[in-house]
Amino acid sequence: MHADSSWVFRGLGDTRFGLIPGIGRGRYDLAKERTILEIFERRAAEFLDLTQMSAWDKMALAQHHGLPTRLLDWSTNPLVAAYFATTSSPMALEVRKAGSRAKPFNAVPSLESVSARIIAFRVRSSTIVDPETDKDPFDRQDVGFVLPRSVATRIVTQGGLFSCHPAPSMAWEEPLQSPKHIFDVPGDLRKYFQQRLFYLGIEPQRIMSGLDGVGARLAWQYAAGIGLGAVR
Repeated sequence: MHADSSWVFRGLGDTRFGLIPGIGRGRYDLAKERTILEIFERRAAEFLDLTQMSAWDKMALAQHHGLPTRLLDWSTNPLVAAYFATTSSPMALEVRKAGSRAKPFNAVPSLESVSARIIAFRVRSSTIVDPETDKDPFDRQDVGFVLPRSVATRIVTQGGLFSCHPAPSMAWEEPLQSPKHIFDVPGDLRKYFQQRLFYLGIEPQRIMSGLDGVGARLAWQYAAGIGLGAVR
């Protein structure tokens, strides 16, 4: 069903998560969004030549390096989405000790106790952003998909692309309307899925690349007790 190239995939660490970009999680402020992006561009110029990058490239680069933006990460590879779904943390819950007057605190449940989710969505050609005619991400009025250039190795290895959200604080509901395009992974099967993905070549080194990926892969193998025999 999802075999043709028009489908994209996103993994969520908790079935309760909505499709809200990072900049919209909390009190959203357009002026502050613009400001942090401008600061990132000035600082990034110390490390990269940004002169040939479009505004979309710069926003994608910022998103990739952890800046909260109006972009959401997707992948053309469902296995990459499954990796992020099964390895990402669930939603934090407010905990209040019974009989205690202490203030409640937030705690993140264990991965095994919360189901993960993989979403498939068919991208229509009319929603693909053309950076030549749609130059400013802040001018876009509806959700569109950005196919970034190779501004970062990880974006390429992850088959990455982004959806852009003109109202960042509002959850995007369209991809959640059809249950047949949603696959939930029970919490107690997360480790099983991670192991199967590892043997299919979808593991931290492939996802993260570089030495960070090598270290993360070996740390996972050590914790899982997998692939540390004579053949490495």
